[in-house]
Amino acid sequence: MTVTTAVVDQSKLDAYYGEFTSPEQKEALSVPLRLVAAWARNDAEAVANVFTEDGVLILPGDVFKRGRDEIKSFLAAAYAGPFKGTGVTGRPVDLRFVGEDVALIRTHGGLVAAGETDIAPELAVRSTWVVVRRDGEWLLAGYQNSPRGAGATLRW
Repeated sequence: MTVTTAVVDQSKLDAYYGEFTSPEQKEALSVPLRLVAAWARNDAEAVANVFTEDGVLILPGDVFKRGRDEIKSFLAAAYAGPFKGTGVTGRPVDLRFVGEDVALIRTHGGLVAAGETDIAPELAVRSTWVVVRRDGEWLLAGYQNSPRGAGATLRW
């Protein structure tokens, strides 16, 4: 896998990490950062490569994709259609290591529509990331999100 290096605004990166400042926390949180960067390019293969070979992607609308090939195919079609020109963003709100090589991350964020700079309320999500370290690299084993805030459809 090719890793590209980009110039990053350190103040934005510090704001992203927030309270999660240890080197290990930052390593685990590199997974959402890599996915956001790949999504910004609408690069289905790069997004799929953030996942483990058998990673799982679960999205609202009955989307369940298992493995890099299914994830890549789904996103390639989405980037050619409803996700064309979109971005994603988020910030970590919880990070827990459940083992030396496994972390659970919860983020608040969402989809940024093409041509927009902010998340519309109906596109805001709460996401759960299961990240694992394999051969020294943190990868996404499982990702699921659900609507959050004003756009959430389930009310109790």
